[in-house]
Amino acid sequence: MNKIQSIFKMTCPRCREGNLFVKPFNISKPLDMHKACQVCGQKTEPEPGYYFGAMFISYIWTGWLCLFIVGTTMIFLDWTITQSFILLISAMVLSFFWVMRISRSIYIHVDVSYDPKAKENPIEH
Repeated sequence: MNKIQSIFKMTCPRCREGNLFVKPFNISKPLDMHKACQVCGQKTEPEPGYYFGAMFISYIWTGWLCLFIVGTTMIFLDWTITQSFILLISAMVLSFFWVMRISRSIYIHVDVSYDPKAKENPIEH
């Protein structure tokens, strides 16, 4: 699995096998992550406040998504502003937790390097 696949499947950046987030999805705790990868032991929150930077990724991702949705509906579909914003708000409500999760996945994948031998050399905590 390459880095892009690992980001979108939200797997550990070090071994690319363990899940970053607790499954199944729980609406009361949508951003719950394992303390460490179940396969290689990589910490998913290396320090307090680690994912603060993921907010900026989320902001950029959401901004472009908003521009795309409103722009597409108004230019190509000839919708009114009201119709476009109803669709936009619906899309944002439905994708909010996914955007937050993918932002965290991108952030940790930028920071932690892939190690093909991570399974054989798990990190002990």
